[in-house]
Amino acid sequence: MVSARKAVFVAAGLLCFAAGTVGIFLPILPPVPLYLLAGICLANGSERLSAWFESTRFYAEHVAPIKAGKGMTIRAKVTSFITICLLLGFGFYMTRHTSARWILVAVVAFHAWLFFAHLPTREG
Repeated sequence: MVSARKAVFVAAGLLCFAAGTVGIFLPILPPVPLYLLAGICLANGSERLSAWFESTRFYAEHVAPIKAGKGMTIRAKVTSFITICLLLGFGFYMTRHTSARWILVAVVAFHAWLFFAHLPTREG
């Protein structure tokens, strides 16, 4: 029998997944954060999905060391940061709103702090 808490997580996950899929076609809804939230909700609502994700190579290489407090390799930090800068840089280039540009600059600054000052660096 499924507990009510797990059922709520599954329902929220499916709702976020549906909204993220709609967000691919409508620029008002951001699909990536909604898909991430869907993944978190579904993993918390389904022991089977959680066990599957924890058995993947991606989890073993990238998520497990961070959860264990070992941090990220310098290569993973730089690769992730460059990817974030390119994606947010495209948004910065495409928008003409000054306030939106400042928000993007703040997000990049936050990621710089997170990756290079807060998360420990491990040998890779």
